Amino acid sequence: MLKWFLHRNIRGMEKKYGYDATYMHELIDQSLSAFLRFAIIQQAGGTFRGGAPANAWFAAGIAGALVEDCGPCVQIASDIAMEQGMDGKIIAALLSGAPADADAQLGFDYGRALLHASDNLDALREKIEAKWGKPALMALTLRAMTARNFPVIKRAMGHAKTCQKVRIGNDDIPVDQALKVA
Repeated sequence: MLKWFLHRNIRGMEKKYGYDATYMHELIDQSLSAFLRFAIIQQAGGTFRGGAPANAWFAAGIAGALVEDCGPCVQIASDIAMEQGMDGKIIAALLSGAPADADAQLGFDYGRALLHASDNLDALREKIEAKWGKPALMALTLRAMTARNFPVIKRAMGHAKTCQKVRIGNDDIPVDQALKVA
């Protein structure tokens, strides 16, 4: 019964976002215990906001997906951010390497620096902590970390074979590939 319910919810998400979550269905079928652990990690870490501004928080998640992904996970992270009120123009700017809203840019830069262990990580961490406090820093950290988990598990299960352009509104966004590296 639980498997049926989980599959139904995932099919709804697939339909809503035009996303292929075959890997999640496979994980449920192969190990319900593993899927539930994955879901708990995602829920526990990926939903804590800690007072971080919405644009910074969503941008850290988009950065986390971008570090590991070739499109589909960045797309869904972007779609969810827009659904929750983030302006698509800000997301397009972040992904193309153009200057963006200051809060979003800081969250995005921090997410990338954190996951790449970049030289500017300490400066970004200090800036975030001074601006929004330690709980916001932890929220951005957890958001970036958990956003990367979807493409990682997808790749581990052999389903990360498809690249796609990220679409914001009616426009395909040229993702600056230099953003994927340290």
